Amino acid sequence: MSSRDSSALLAELSDPDRDVRLRAAMTLGELAEPATAEPLAAHLWEEPDFFVRDVLTWSLGRLGSAAVPVAREALGREPRVRTQALHVLSKILDPATLDDIAPLAADSEPAVAAKARFALGRLGDERALPVLLGLLGDDDAEAQNVLTDVLASFGAAAVPGLEQALREGSAPVRRHAAAALGYLGDDARPAVDALDGAAGSDDSALAVSAVMALGSITGPDAAAALERASASDDSRVSAVAARLLARSSEPTRLDALRAARLARAAG
Repeated sequence: MSSRDSSALLAELSDPDRDVRLRAAMTLGELAEPATAEPLAAHLWEEPDFFVRDVLTWSLGRLGSAAVPVAREALGREPRVRTQALHVLSKILDPATLDDIAPLAADSEPAVAAKARFALGRLGDERALPVLLGLLGDDDAEAQNVLTDVLASFGAAAVPGLEQALREGSAPVRRHAAAALGYLGDDARPAVDALDGAAGSDDSALAVSAVMALGSITGPDAAAALERASASDDSRVSAVAARLLARSSEPTRLDALRAARLARAAG
């Protein structure tokens, strides 16, 4: 398609009819011409319709490195534009943008901070972990959940920092670290000792989170820690630990199938 045709499509992005804008954005994304990066971004920052914005974001993401400069420039603008620019960068996944995204993970605007944390998780670059770990203990539940999901996406790489936070952090940080470890399953096995200690804490919320995390880890060390927690004077802690122990002792469906197969083979 000629640049003249692209110009016509870009002009359609200003059409009052949402469907016209949507089709134009889709076609421009399919064409993926680097020269359209700036005008696509200009329309994206001002587009009022969610669905058109979504397609424009996809279209810019299709441009890859050609769209990085315009997205970077927008990170210094108003919160709405910063959020959208971060969304674009989360589609492109250029490791060189880590240093642009990381400071916004602590942005005062919750939507910007959440999108920056999400983008860092999508990048998957372990250099982002110190920044993300430094955000543990946020008062906002939704922000905590986003950060927990992002940290969990790093798997075993996040465990040393989470273990340190669990041992040395403030009360809110320790609670959040324990909860995050609970999303890592057996990757969190190196943190069993720290979780065992936290399960004996006088902070009931911390202790319960630690017990829940122990319940997601297989192996004798985690099981022994749960046994100790089941004898806790805190009724919530002991009840959760006992329930997790009972669940771990129940045969899974896979165990049952294996047993049935062995029985048939023996018969």
